[in-house]
Amino acid sequence: MIQAYNLRAGLPVKREVLHLAKNRGELKRVYDKIVSLSSCSPFCLVNLSQENKDYTIGIKEAALELKDRINDMQDPKVSGFGSKAVTVSDESIISAKLLNEDTNSLPETIQIKVNQLADVQINRGKDLLNSSFAFPTGNYDFSAYVGDESSQITFTQERRMGNQNTMDNLAYCMNRSVPGISVAVEKGNSKDYSRFVIAANMTGRFGDKKFAFDEGTSDGEGIVDFFGLNRVAKEATTSDFELNGTQKQTATNTFNLENSLQITLKNKGEQPVTLMITQDSSKILTSVDSVVSAYNSLIILAKSRIDNNDEHYSANKLMSEMQSFGKVYQDELESVGINIDENGILSLNKQAAVQSAQDGGMESLFTRKNGFIVRLIDKAEAIAINPVDYLDKTIVLYPNNEKTSFHNPYVTSMYSGMLFSSYC
Repeated sequence: MIQAYNLRAGLPVKREVLHLAKNRGELKRVYDKIVSLSSCSPFCLVNLSQENKDYTIGIKEAALELKDRINDMQDPKVSGFGSKAVTVSDESIISAKLLNEDTNSLPETIQIKVNQLADVQINRGKDLLNSSFAFPTGNYDFSAYVGDESSQITFTQERRMGNQNTMDNLAYCMNRSVPGISVAVEKGNSKDYSRFVIAANMTGRFGDKKFAFDEGTSDGEGIVDFFGLNRVAKEATTSDFELNGTQKQTATNTFNLENSLQITLKNKGEQPVTLMITQDSSKILTSVDSVVSAYNSLIILAKSRIDNNDEHYSANKLMSEMQSFGKVYQDELESVGINIDENGILSLNKQAAVQSAQDGGMESLFTRKNGFIVRLIDKAEAIAINPVDYLDKTIVLYPNNEKTSFHNPYVTSMYSGMLFSSYC
């Protein structure tokens, strides 16, 4: 009998206990179940082979793991129930993300029709012949104004060179000296010609020049006029959209709604895009999947033992009980996107599971006072308390039911007694 308390020796995995007993009442309840079960159970001879030890402790641990994962679902921070997310009907036109969990100020459904995107100011300079050495040497001072900021720039042309090389050098100088704009050299309208293309990094109000240049002192012709830096090819524009039927404009394509929802306009659309505040299905389904995996592990343990030796009749008992248990609640499970196969293995139907997570069906499964989850907790606890029930054994002595005070030796407690290391 002493060997029974060394069953964990050599086992490589130790289960992380997350849910300890919070009071003596919980300990007393589990203890009473063990005593009651032992008092009415026969005394059996158990073969304490390493295989039997691993299997029996394995299903006890799997049952406790299942119970832990179900208990996790009662904590909104773990389960995701109560966490919010935003769904967008067409993410090619609009993207959105919640800035915080306080969505009370937001309507449940938001419809946005994008008529025009905000766009940046773009300047295109004069077309200049690449091979021409027209730009003279000298020091050139000029100013760049971007929004409310100004930058002073000094460009030095030490020797005459082709216009394209000069523009490449000046573009490099401006990109390093002027924040808020991007300067590049592009091909001109004619062969062997190039010009500057300058774009603001931010959108702005229609008609406003987000940037401009001003001549300063120079040794020769003004650099701004020579290259045509102030030639506006496209004005900055605001976004134009309808929010729940009301016309709106913004200076940028990204804006916040009620300081709770960040919306980004990506493309124009012929039809309104619908945004809905729902439960965070991704977080919920991650937690649900952990419950499903813990449930399946019990069946996999039993099936593996049967596959190794089909004469393990008690493993067949566990397999049969879990299969029957799942079949009884099959309709309830499938209604929230949890399927069950012929072996009793559970799996998530992603589309249906996402829908049930968003509409509250999944939360109802885990919070209702009766049904699959409540019965599953009872089943997991029963397996954990008496895992030896699923081990082949020889009955030596039947219980003496005539003496109510008589208790048989704790055959089940060889295993279930260690349950207290997880509760204390």
